[in-house]
Amino acid sequence: MKNEKKKLEKPEWFKVKGYLHLTPNINSKFPNWITIANQIKNPNYISKYCFFPLIHNIILERRYKHVKQYNKFGVEIKDADGNTYKKRSHKEYNPKLGTYQSTAKARPIHYASHKDSLIFSYYSHLLNEGYKKILTSNTELDKSVTAYRKIVKIDEVTQKEIGKSTIDFAFEIFEEIKNRAKDKDIAVLAFDIEKFFSSLNHQKLKEKWNEVMQYDSNFSCVDLNKDHFRVYKATTDFSYVLLDDLRVSKKHLNGKKAGFNESKLAHIRKKEGFKCFFESNQDFRNQIRQKKLKVYKNPFWDKDKKIKKGIPQGLPISATLANIYLLDFDRIIIEKLVSSKMCYYRRYSDDIIIICNPDEIELVKEIVEKEMQNNLVSISKEKTETFIFKHIEKKLVSHKLAKKYIDQKEVNIEIPYSPLKYLGFEFRGYNINIKSANISKFYRKLINVVKRRARRAKFAKAKDPFNPKTIFINQIKKLYNSHNKKFDKDSYNKKQRRKKYNLKYNSKKGFFEINHISSKKTKRQSNYSRYVERSSDIMNELGIKKQIRKQKNVLFRAINKHLNKS
Repeated sequence: MKNEKKKLEKPEWFKVKGYLHLTPNINSKFPNWITIANQIKNPNYISKYCFFPLIHNIILERRYKHVKQYNKFGVEIKDADGNTYKKRSHKEYNPKLGTYQSTAKARPIHYASHKDSLIFSYYSHLLNEGYKKILTSNTELDKSVTAYRKIVKIDEVTQKEIGKSTIDFAFEIFEEIKNRAKDKDIAVLAFDIEKFFSSLNHQKLKEKWNEVMQYDSNFSCVDLNKDHFRVYKATTDFSYVLLDDLRVSKKHLNGKKAGFNESKLAHIRKKEGFKCFFESNQDFRNQIRQKKLKVYKNPFWDKDKKIKKGIPQGLPISATLANIYLLDFDRIIIEKLVSSKMCYYRRYSDDIIIICNPDEIELVKEIVEKEMQNNLVSISKEKTETFIFKHIEKKLVSHKLAKKYIDQKEVNIEIPYSPLKYLGFEFRGYNINIKSANISKFYRKLINVVKRRARRAKFAKAKDPFNPKTIFINQIKKLYNSHNKKFDKDSYNKKQRRKKYNLKYNSKKGFFEINHISSKKTKRQSNYSRYVERSSDIMNELGIKKQIRKQKNVLFRAINKHLNKS
């Protein structure tokens, strides 16, 4: 049995998550995981499988953006030339409602129950196998699509193969711009697909799914096999429950959402030995029958065609489906722009970059917008940005093309030093920086950690006056770590054992309890400081490290402020 256990390793797609859901978490121990994996790989089992509703949550991403300014009568404020006055703010005015609203970006996330998630992961793996074969058959196509794929490179420190990251993808584009702009001005166009995941046409997606799977000789060439069709329906005709409906109350206390029923969750852990919102499937169904929990259907709707559209963002298969959906678009762009016009094209999910000559800007825009329409999705014209990179006093400088009113007439202008923003970086031609909004987000996260630690320290002090009101720096070392630390080969490879636990039955006490276990698996230490370090090293840009030089000051100011706050 031991030798058999050593020979069998979990497949890469078999990744068990620890979040709470409508069904129990998966026991991934040997031999239980083999039983589950065999079920998932059985087409007959999947063709009759009933998927559970997803859980839906909205993640708000705070933004500090330029917004239009209005007077007290709700009229836009403009200058003498007719340009709308804008100001950076966390709130923007909605003239229809007559109120100010947050500029935070709402990112809807849907995540599947544990077994459903493994099924999606397996079928994503199958699709990726066919998709890889299609990409590798065309060199330019293989180079152009970078998102959600494992593209390897040789690590300079360890000399081992590792996967490329967004740092590498962004740097490759910036280097291409530099090389092309050595002896002439060049143009860069950045496109963004509007509401990408929620706009995918289901029939088009089904066709691409079938095309990719045809690379498997056992696959039907007429339509999706029954098991694949079942998974396809689960991603397009899905149902979901709201995470907030699972909370003890829908009311917000002090601006914060209410928690979950911790006594019920603890009871389930102790009695049943698993983590779940419900004791059983029957308990879940009863909640629905008694109308204590509402189940919703796919909310994405095509008003013109009066049909459902879109897929949920957050499933293990979502990213793969997004890639294969744009297969025809990628091919056409390579044919019409890369091969014919010698343009440079890269697509990372819904973020598109094209480098071309300045006189080809309108042609590129026309082709991209037209081909997107042919694929039944649309380009966000508001987010489309055009840059000209040219040399000023022997220094490469980015110039953003924009429209402005002068003497009541709309004219095109160039804004020098306005950066090209891509995959979390800002490129001005002569330097590269991490996006300023991301640095601000890191500092906010650091301050929020200190706030939580300060509240705990005060609470402990209130319970026991002899407890010191202290925040230990080591408690937040996972987030905070000096970027000045030198990383040699040994420290670069330094890994830490992953902390794991399971629920073990205690026969003496008569219930399950948390049991901490030692894991043989290790994980390389990483935090935002390490990300900054890697970005600086890969891009050979010392200025990147300086962007978080204030982190120590921010940390200690936050400690002094919130720990001593009454």
